[in-house]
Amino acid sequence: MPDQEDASTRLSAFALARRLISGIVALAKLEFQHGRQEIGAMVGEAGIGVAMVGAAIVAALISLATLDVAIVLGIAALFDALPDLVVAIIILIVFVGVLVVAVATGVGAARPPAWALGIGLLVAALLVAAFALPAYLGFRAGWHTALFVFTTQLLIAALIAWRGVRRIKVGPPEETIASVREEVAWAKRLMRRE
Repeated sequence: MPDQEDASTRLSAFALARRLISGIVALAKLEFQHGRQEIGAMVGEAGIGVAMVGAAIVAALISLATLDVAIVLGIAALFDALPDLVVAIIILIVFVGVLVVAVATGVGAARPPAWALGIGLLVAALLVAAFALPAYLGFRAGWHTALFVFTTQLLIAALIAWRGVRRIKVGPPEETIASVREEVAWAKRLMRRE
């Protein structure tokens, strides 16, 4: 009879080992499926960022193609009706406003580096010199107003593209990796008990 008990013990140990292996295989399949779902969610989020970059490119192309003639003519008429100092102040406010939005949107993740702020201030100063100073001095050409509107639209498109690029993040499936590590640790503990 002892041989028969040893045989049944071995048989049940083999059955347990077989069930354990099939359970591990099923768990690995589930984790693989979970990892695929997690990566799919990351790709979907990155798709939103890519769509934002695409929208920015379309906006830039529209501004390049048309320069929004109606807006240009409207602003030109407004600038003709306003005193020179007021026009210069409006131009200053527009460019400083774009710079403030650029800095404010960069604050979400981290503070922009000092060199980036310096470049932003330099660009804003150059744009003010190129547009506000001539307006203050009484220069009222339609092409100059069109160039002002075009530059503003291009800056806005660049901001949208920058925000879109910052949203594109694809990495390893962190949840799946953590879950697999927990299950491997669990399996090791289970194997040590037996």
